[in-house]
Amino acid sequence: MTIDSAKFSGLLKPHYNDALKYSRALCSTWSPDDAEDVLQQSFLLALENFGSLKDHSKFRSWFFKIITTTFYSSIRRHFWKKFLPSDNERSTVHNMPEVFDRAEQTESRMIINKALAGISGKERAAILLFELGNFSIEEIRAIQGEKSISAVKSRLSRARTKLRKYINEEEKILAHKENSLWELNGDLENETLKLITEIRTER
Repeated sequence: MTIDSAKFSGLLKPHYNDALKYSRALCSTWSPDDAEDVLQQSFLLALENFGSLKDHSKFRSWFFKIITTTFYSSIRRHFWKKFLPSDNERSTVHNMPEVFDRAEQTESRMIINKALAGISGKERAAILLFELGNFSIEEIRAIQGEKSISAVKSRLSRARTKLRKYINEEEKILAHKENSLWELNGDLENETLKLITEIRTER
């Protein structure tokens, strides 16, 4: 079967940025290269199987399903990497680099990425498909291969609860650190003024 690459590219173009964001968010605990690999593998799989897509109006959900499936497969590979690292990976296998450069991240983005890293792969995929991809519950059910909508709703509910708990805890920690820093700066200022006064008195 001849692959219509021009047609494929035309359908992909409007969804490329969303697909890239989705892949990066899914792979938030891995390296940027891993996120790119997931997306590239998804491109190849989608192109190879493009002929099986009869209804081109469903391209978006069809392609995101391929990304999700590729991500699930990558999870298994990453699991075994922990036990069978290559020579090049031995020094970095326990590191969990962020997808985005920390220097370019806001505190909010860092907190969200850490929160996403703390939930399961399926929960992460579901919440990202819903919030980032704007897919319906029924579409997510099809993408994740679930038999019932209730399973997806439960997964979304668990993901939201876990994310909300983690984010609230992190915000409290940040607020405490800011208060402690303010108190420390206040103490330093008082001590500095006290020292200046003593020096002037000695004169």
